[in-house]
Amino acid sequence: MPTQRLVFLLHRRPDMSRQAFQHYWWTTHAPLVAARAETLGIRRYQQVHTKMPAREGQPPEFDGIAELWVDAAPTGTPEARAQAAAELLADEREFIDLARSPIWMADEHVVLDEPHEGMRITAAVRRRPDATRRQFLAHFHELHLPLVLANNDVLGFRRYVQLHTPDDAETSPLRAARGAPEPFDALSEIWLGPVTPTPARAAEALAVIRDDEEKLYDPTGTILWLSEVKVVVNL
Repeated sequence: MPTQRLVFLLHRRPDMSRQAFQHYWWTTHAPLVAARAETLGIRRYQQVHTKMPAREGQPPEFDGIAELWVDAAPTGTPEARAQAAAELLADEREFIDLARSPIWMADEHVVLDEPHEGMRITAAVRRRPDATRRQFLAHFHELHLPLVLANNDVLGFRRYVQLHTPDDAETSPLRAARGAPEPFDALSEIWLGPVTPTPARAAEALAVIRDDEEKLYDPTGTILWLSEVKVVVNL
């Protein structure tokens, strides 16, 4: 059974700069979450701060991602949990454009977890319109993943995690409370290391990967960007 991770892709309010958004998120909102972590059963909370796009000509990337891992048995009473959640939601409205910020629980599949450093690549993926989510995820995990691993001498993945969106993500109470848009079908979390393939080998591998991506992704709704990960809670 895969671990679940709450993913919350954040757009800043239109009256804020990205710098102001990230500053408020880190200095004001992060301590509010940390103070309520045990009540809500949050065992890990990290902020993923966007630094730059990873691919030109794509839709605008998000300003950050809030990622939380939650225990099945939080310590707070139902009343305390409801109050804590309401307080955090009230603060979210101070800096997040909630109507443009998808939120859902994703199934986490850790594929590679080698030593890694530097900025993280996040890919938010929408499936092609002629595929169901289940068809897309089956291809993503059972066909695309082996291609990635077989060509990793060119790609250089050190840490690679696939986050799969479940069938019931659209009906999440978290989404309803925020008026959030529909979730993506998957996220990829990637850290890269150095590689030295020959030009011919690199061209061969990248052609294979791009050909398979065309079978999987809606290119108009798939976004890649580079981010810095900042851990707030790690219990």
